[in-house]
Amino acid sequence: MPSSVRCVIASLMFLVLLSKSVFASSIFPLEPPDTSSPRATFSSFIHYTDKLYEAATAAEEDLFLEREFMQRAERCFDFSTVPPSLLSDVSVESVLRLREILDRIELPDLADVPDKSEVKKQNILLWRLPHTEITIGRCPDGPRMGSYLFTPETVRRLEEYYDEVSHLPYRSDKGENYTGFYEQYIYSSGWMIPDGFLKKLPEWMKDGYLGQAVWQWIAMVTILVLGDLSMWFVWLWHKKQKGRVRKWNWRWERLLFPLYAMFICVVLEYIIDEQINITGDVLSWVSMMLKFLFAIFAGVAIIIGGDVVMRGIIHTSKIKEEALDADVIRLGCRLVTFGLVFVLFYNAGSYFGIPVTAIFASAGIAGVAVALAARETLANFFGGVSIFLDRPFRAGDYIVLDNGDRGEVKAVGMRSTRIQTRDDIMITIPNSVITNGKVVNQSRPHPHFRVRIKLGVAYGSDVDKVEELLMMSAEKNALTINEPAPRVRFRKFGDSALEFELLCWAARPHDRGRLIHELSRDIYKTFNAEGIVIPFPQQDVYLHKVED
Repeated sequence: MPSSVRCVIASLMFLVLLSKSVFASSIFPLEPPDTSSPRATFSSFIHYTDKLYEAATAAEEDLFLEREFMQRAERCFDFSTVPPSLLSDVSVESVLRLREILDRIELPDLADVPDKSEVKKQNILLWRLPHTEITIGRCPDGPRMGSYLFTPETVRRLEEYYDEVSHLPYRSDKGENYTGFYEQYIYSSGWMIPDGFLKKLPEWMKDGYLGQAVWQWIAMVTILVLGDLSMWFVWLWHKKQKGRVRKWNWRWERLLFPLYAMFICVVLEYIIDEQINITGDVLSWVSMMLKFLFAIFAGVAIIIGGDVVMRGIIHTSKIKEEALDADVIRLGCRLVTFGLVFVLFYNAGSYFGIPVTAIFASAGIAGVAVALAARETLANFFGGVSIFLDRPFRAGDYIVLDNGDRGEVKAVGMRSTRIQTRDDIMITIPNSVITNGKVVNQSRPHPHFRVRIKLGVAYGSDVDKVEELLMMSAEKNALTINEPAPRVRFRKFGDSALEFELLCWAARPHDRGRLIHELSRDIYKTFNAEGIVIPFPQQDVYLHKVED
């Protein structure tokens, strides 16, 4: 058997298979093995592994036939409990191990194995190979329900069974030149390791330990150490790069390390499995570890990628960090990110054979309890969504709440809104409170703010001059705007004065207090200089003496 037998048995390289256009035999490619009874399954397995051996040892190997025979032999097993991540290796190893076991022990006469009629008569669900614990059982459910297959327990313990009989010789009916190919499979190497290199190794390096040759252990440990060192060096370089200031907003270089780590995990698994050819439980543990690390780094890459996209959108659109738009973009990107991470780990859990459906069902029940406990937080969250949809105010607007609080909106978050008052006090208000109350936005629909100054002048004053002086005070003040223009209104004849009102607009609500102060001061000075009296309320009381 050539040293490439492992690749032959495992279907070799995909490109080689594609190079063939037709089968070299009249075998029907879709015909399944007969698994209708323990006898049918047992004979099918023997038949197809015999054919596999003949095809692999023929003068001209037919790779398509070998692949078909291997696949049909694999279909005699129940691999329902094997994680999908290990199925390809476990299936090949199970076929070769079981055949090695059967070649070393006495087999029963096929007439003694229950056939289809006996199964129906006696309702046989399990049949055990005499003097062994190798069992063929009827599948109770799943896509292969009703088929008789080598049970999952048999699959799990095949390595143990093989270790117990591996020292025994092959049966005499197999012939003197018969050699199985399980050991050639587990101790062979891939195309990256030359055959001549293995032949030159000392004999002690070819000895087996826990199902692997010593040279395979050395090679596996070496490649794992080299992979870890390469990831460590890339992480150190990446850490230095992160500390540097970048001029661009789309920091895609942050993805370099997790993507490189994912690549290394794939390369290590390929070399360990396909080239060094680690098998059995050792391969299962190493492969599961590398695939788990791959899933972890993939999750990190998704999270970092979502953060890069989020920051890129915010900076490209020149959105203020404290604005609700930025919060909504953050929320949207994070929801998408966590959704992708959820899908990733859900599929990864299924891939590793973890019952994720039951886990998430339990998590759903716990989620209901958490939602009830956090109803106030949820109310604030949906209040933030309502603010985003209705847009009653934005960051930078001046608002007045129904409780009298007034200030500039500094930040609108998904849970709360922060307002800075003119006293430089920061007020944090839950969004649920804001959405259920009255809000006056003094910055909308126009950013300027109307100022009203009421005053009275003495009866007998020149009303035209009063109006002229008021207009002059408003127009010369730098805090007023020309559009809309200032105006003066004669409101009414008061009890003690002629009542006027100056109407003008400050450029921003921030300037209201300062503008009122400056205009009031200027008006008072101007009226005093022009001799216009601003009366104060007064009342004359006359007392008449009443004679007795």
